[in-house]
Amino acid sequence: MRRVIGYFVGALAASLIYIGWLLIGMTRLHGAAAEFGFNLGFSLLLWMTDGFGLTLVFVAVPWILAVWVCRILRWPGGVYFPLVGAISIFVIGCIMASVSPKPLWIEDQTFLQGAAIAAARQGLSFLVSGFVFGFAYWLISERRIPTR
Repeated sequence: MRRVIGYFVGALAASLIYIGWLLIGMTRLHGAAAEFGFNLGFSLLLWMTDGFGLTLVFVAVPWILAVWVCRILRWPGGVYFPLVGAISIFVIGCIMASVSPKPLWIEDQTFLQGAAIAAARQGLSFLVSGFVFGFAYWLISERRIPTR
């Protein structure tokens, strides 16, 4: 049960980082702080539709494998889980952003073009969110398990 709670806390922390990243980016782009409500709503919409929310669903399977590997090899979780979280959220996030629905005014692109665009535009936010996801998971779920 502790692992499930750790996963959900990590997903919540990563989502808050991602939404905050979008919110800051839109506020800097549009300037006016009076548009905070609109920017927050748009950030939440992008979280749901641009692939990050779905990323957190699809990262569950590789995450189970990552936890299993860490348990068998007894690697230090404080380093392992943030790195695995950053890499997995980055890779799956770029995939999900590439296959997520696009507005009609965006031209057609191949899967690899979409993944490259997602990596260029959102890559750093995916990496930071994934790092926070893995670190939060480790704090809640795995911190007390002895390493090698």
